[in-house]
Amino acid sequence: MSNHLHSPVKQRQAGVAQGIIIVLTTFLPILAIVSLAPAVPTLIQHFANVPYVETLVPLMLTAPGLVIAVAGPCTGWVADKFGRRRLLLGATLLYGICGTMPLYLHTLPQIFLSRLGVGLAEAVVLTIANTMLIDYYDDNKRRFWLTVQGVVGPAMAVLVLASSGYLTAMQWNGAFIIYSFALLLFLAMYFWAFEPTKTAQQTQAAIREQRFPWPRVLALSALTFSIAVIYYVYTINGANAFHTLNNAQPQEIGLIMSLVSLAVPAGSLLFGILTRRFSPLRVIAFTLLLMGGGMVLMALSRTVLPMGASSVVQQLGAGMAINAMIYWVGTLIPPAYIGRAMGAWSGAFFAGMFVSPILVGLLRLQMNNNILTVFIVLGVLALLLALAIFLYTFSRHSRLLQHAKEGSGWQLAK
Repeated sequence: MSNHLHSPVKQRQAGVAQGIIIVLTTFLPILAIVSLAPAVPTLIQHFANVPYVETLVPLMLTAPGLVIAVAGPCTGWVADKFGRRRLLLGATLLYGICGTMPLYLHTLPQIFLSRLGVGLAEAVVLTIANTMLIDYYDDNKRRFWLTVQGVVGPAMAVLVLASSGYLTAMQWNGAFIIYSFALLLFLAMYFWAFEPTKTAQQTQAAIREQRFPWPRVLALSALTFSIAVIYYVYTINGANAFHTLNNAQPQEIGLIMSLVSLAVPAGSLLFGILTRRFSPLRVIAFTLLLMGGGMVLMALSRTVLPMGASSVVQQLGAGMAINAMIYWVGTLIPPAYIGRAMGAWSGAFFAGMFVSPILVGLLRLQMNNNILTVFIVLGVLALLLALAIFLYTFSRHSRLLQHAKEGSGWQLAK
C-alpha cells in the first residue's frame, strides 16, 4: 500500500477569497439600515393613509436590530453545535429573499414582517461571519481583515446611499433592489466559503472537556452593551449637537459631518497599528477614551470648526470600536465556544443600539432637552469606563508578573 494513503489530509487554508467574502458579509447588517435611510420620506408619502406611518417607517429601519439582539445568542449556540457554512449560506439566502420582498409586497404590515425576516438573517450572518473570521485566520491575518473590514464598510456605505437615492427616485420601493446583492454573495459563498477545519464533532468534544466561560462571556456582553450605547449617541444625535450652535448653517453642517465621517476608516487603520503594541482590552480602553473625549469636547465647543474637530476625535474611536471588540472576543474565549461568544456579542451590541436613543431621550427630559449636556454625561461615563479598564489591565499585568516570578507557570495574557 502506498505511503501517501497514510499521510494526513491537508487542511484547507483560508486566503484572499474567503477574506473578501467575510468582509462583504459583515457589511449586510449595515446595508439593511443605510440602504433605506434616503427612502424614508418616500415610503412615508407612499403609505400616508396608514395610521402612525411616521413612526412605523423609521421603525422598519431599526426593527432588524432588535431581532438580532434577541436571536444572536441562540445563533451562536447553533453554530457551535452544527457548524458554520450551511448556516451562513441559509441566512444569506434568507436575507436576499426577505430583503427584496418589498419589491412585490403592497402593504406596510407585509413589508414590516419581511424586515423582521431580514433581522433574523442578520443575526445569523453577523454572528457566523465574525466567528468564521476567527476560525479561518491566525492573530496577524485576523487583525488585517478586521482593518480591511473597517475601511471598506464606510466606502460601501457611501456607494449604497447614492444608489438608494437614485433607485428611490425611479420608484417608491426601488431601494429594496439593493438587497439582491446578498443573492450574488450567496453564490460566492457557495463556491469559495468552506467549513473551518474544526468540525462540529471536534467542537462538541472540546466542549465536553471544558466548562463554558460564563464570567468572561457575561463581562464581554456587559462591556459590549455599554460601548454600543455610547457608540450610537453620535451616530443618531451628532447632527442635533451641531444644530445647537447659533452660527451654524445647514449646508456647512452637512459638509463638515461628511468630512468627519472620513475619520471612521482612519480609526480602523489606527486599530491595526495599536493592536500590534497593546492588548485587545487596552485597545478598547483607547476606543472609549477617544469616543468619550470627543463627545465632551463637542459639548464644550461653541463654533462649528471646534465641534467638527472634536467630532473627528469621536469618530476615530468609533472607527476602532467594532473591530476592537471582535478582536477581543477572539483572544478571550476558547475556540470551542467562539460561536456562542460571538452570538452573545451580537445580541449585546444590537441591544445597546436599541437602548441608546431611549437613554438619550430620557436624559434629555431630565436636562431641559439639552443634547450637549447629554453628550457631557455620557462622554464622562465613557472616560470613566476607559480609566477603569486601564487600571484593570495594569493591575492584572502586575499580578501575572508576580505569579511568573513565583514560578506558577502563568503566562501573560494578550
